[in-house]
Amino acid sequence: MLFACALAWGTGFVAQRLATQSMGETPLTFNAARFTVGLLIVAPFMMRGGRLAKRATWIGGLAAGLALVVGSTLQQAAMGRVTAGTAGFITGTYVIWVPLLGLIWGQRVSVRVWIAVALAIAGLWLLSAQGNFVFAPAELLLITSALVWSGHVQVIGWAARRGDPIGIAFVQFVMTAVLCSIGSLAFEPVSIDLLKAGIGPILFSGVFSIGAAFTLQAIAQSSAPPAHAAIIMSLESVFAEVSGSLWLHEGFGARKWIGAALILAGALAATVTGSRQPPQESVPPREREAD
Repeated sequence: MLFACALAWGTGFVAQRLATQSMGETPLTFNAARFTVGLLIVAPFMMRGGRLAKRATWIGGLAAGLALVVGSTLQQAAMGRVTAGTAGFITGTYVIWVPLLGLIWGQRVSVRVWIAVALAIAGLWLLSAQGNFVFAPAELLLITSALVWSGHVQVIGWAARRGDPIGIAFVQFVMTAVLCSIGSLAFEPVSIDLLKAGIGPILFSGVFSIGAAFTLQAIAQSSAPPAHAAIIMSLESVFAEVSGSLWLHEGFGARKWIGAALILAGALAATVTGSRQPPQESVPPREREAD
């Protein structure tokens, strides 16, 4: 399931790039449309009773939805100024931040994880830094979104073990679609023609990157610890580069390959040697029943 998430998200960067070409810089409109498609995909599975019965489903879904609004908006705002491969690799650095964010929950992080962070920072520099020690605004947006995605992974990891994964996915989609719709009507030139222009990327991203991938993530993280899930999902960066090269004919020079290799090395070191916890330890049976 997590591998499928990585494939859908990685190829989805191509759709996001194409959306900026056909719809211009309208990240809120694009996100509102694709998350609406995503919630429609999941809606039939909500017919089973009790999916929204647990409090953790609502808490996790609303918190994850807020992270999706911020993370997806920042990411889409940057997509018009970076290649799909670069966006995928920078976004994939959430695999570093996930175990570090786990420090807040008392998870242990080894010395080798700090070495992994240093590798990731060096890789980011080679991948994205411009001259005069300055990052382009688009790269800064993506780095910030990666931090938000790490929070999303932690939230889903907590909520999916206590609530209903499909219910969590549905709640986060509804919240994201509603908030992005309000924002798009307030700040962007929404029109039927604009939505028609981006219908292809909207449908592809809505069905696969949103409806399928985020739902599979919630189901998978009901048993996979956040750090372990992050390393598999970080493969989206590889799929982003491959798909960007195949469909958008985007170049990826030697310096970027070295930077990407350092990021992936840091990601592997962080997740394989970092904090580990058995899935069942975080939620004792009695606590699970009480929720």
